[in-house]
Amino acid sequence: MSDNTVVVLGGAGLIGSLICRILKQYGYYVRVVDCRPTQFECEYHEMDVTQPFSNTGTVFRDAIAVVFALPENAAVNSIPWVTKHLSSEVLFIPTCSVQGPFHKALKAAAPLQQLVGINPMFSPRLSVQGRTVAVCMENVEATQSFIERHLLDAGMKIRRMTPLAHDELMALCQTLPHAAILGFGMALAKSSIDLDLVGEVMPPPMRTMMALLSRILVNPPEVYWDIQLENHHASYQREALVNGLERLQENIDEQDYKRFKSDLQTVSKSLGKRLNTGAVDCEHLFSLLN
Repeated sequence: MSDNTVVVLGGAGLIGSLICRILKQYGYYVRVVDCRPTQFECEYHEMDVTQPFSNTGTVFRDAIAVVFALPENAAVNSIPWVTKHLSSEVLFIPTCSVQGPFHKALKAAAPLQQLVGINPMFSPRLSVQGRTVAVCMENVEATQSFIERHLLDAGMKIRRMTPLAHDELMALCQTLPHAAILGFGMALAKSSIDLDLVGEVMPPPMRTMMALLSRILVNPPEVYWDIQLENHHASYQREALVNGLERLQENIDEQDYKRFKSDLQTVSKSLGKRLNTGAVDCEHLFSLLN
């Protein structure tokens, strides 16, 4: 047990459970810390990591790594408590949707601490096969960590990047689409049209948007709140989305089809070769919704 114990803070959550499953698959002794037990057979410590009680050092006994499967604020605020009980050789693995704040806080508190952040680019409810995991570290040329190796062994792909690059990318890949979907949902909620009627006649684009909205709504809201709030690059993407809608409204108000057509051509050029592959993806998706 002395060389394969991993502590998972928040191990009962979706991401925490995914990590527990992978670690157990490769023979690690998993110690879960959460307010509720996990579905896997693990050593369990009932604790609120935002309010740890005294004499909790045994939680980290023999640990070679600590996974922070927590919301961003909780993960950052737990750093002083966790570092008090561990040496700098223990690997910290935050799974935050926004990685920059954790990396910055840990560097200030324990500059020598080993650190590899991971952010699965998919819902833990889906199959992991062929899915990509963003791996965050200051030195992207560093030796492969054990968690990266096991992610690959389990069938996932990894893409290394710095925390800054990660957060900039996530502002585009997560914050922007989620903001568009949430805005769609807020507009939908204000509609007086009977949604049963909508359900009978809605074409594939509407059905797709309804599915995306529903997927967000059935998940914990704090996940999407953190993605919007904690990423300092997110406001730029939301502003760009608002500007795009305002531009569309101006084109319609002024009945300027020429500018509307030009705007679409600009977007098409920005997609490049992905325009055709995206159209094929959409065709496949819509066929599934038939």
